[in-house]
Amino acid sequence: MPFYNPVKENRWFRAEKKYSDIKWGDFKEVVAEFTGRIEDWYIKPAETLQKASGHYSFAIMALNCLLIDALSQYYFGAQQSPTEAANGCNKPCESSRSKFMDFVKARIPQLAGTFAPAIKTSKGDLTELEDVLYSGFRCGILHEAHVPLFGGIIGQKNVAEFHPSGFTTYQDPAVGTDCLSVTIDPGHMLALVKAAFTDLVSELLNPDPAFTDRRLRFKEKFESSFGIPINTNI
Repeated sequence: MPFYNPVKENRWFRAEKKYSDIKWGDFKEVVAEFTGRIEDWYIKPAETLQKASGHYSFAIMALNCLLIDALSQYYFGAQQSPTEAANGCNKPCESSRSKFMDFVKARIPQLAGTFAPAIKTSKGDLTELEDVLYSGFRCGILHEAHVPLFGGIIGQKNVAEFHPSGFTTYQDPAVGTDCLSVTIDPGHMLALVKAAFTDLVSELLNPDPAFTDRRLRFKEKFESSFGIPINTNI
């Protein structure tokens, strides 16, 4: 059961729409309003920044990573972080890292896959692009206010490009000299994340029994986050 319930008439679910204005028993309307919320809070701001200046690429990248985080939780029905588990929650621990990476592999394969040589870090070797995206870009931006030097945000032909030399070197001679670097184009990435979101919404609204589990996972996360029971009838 959710820990909190909203006072519907006093809270905004998205721009110009209060909780009290939504028919929560209508799954199609719930998905439509959820879609509007994601567009209002993530996609439109990123698109506005993209049109304004290339110098806003850092913020666009942050929104890309935040949106993948959010979508992965609704895709897998994830509700709990390791911190919550340590504080006594009774659900099994659900790692945001694993859900983020699994979502990228499943829904944005252009940002997944193995590479060599490995990028050596203090926490171990990185050999998967989806791990670089999480550990370097997502965690770097959100927790350290920068992308580690093995990563870069740049406009380029491909969404992700690898640079064996010329961008980064290791400080410790025992580790080696040139460090493989990964650069990401945030505009290309935004287009891919938007497409993954569109596909997820389409699946939620598809009455085919093949997508029943997708709706149930969405319901689990939605009810936990918003404290409002919904059905999944199409």
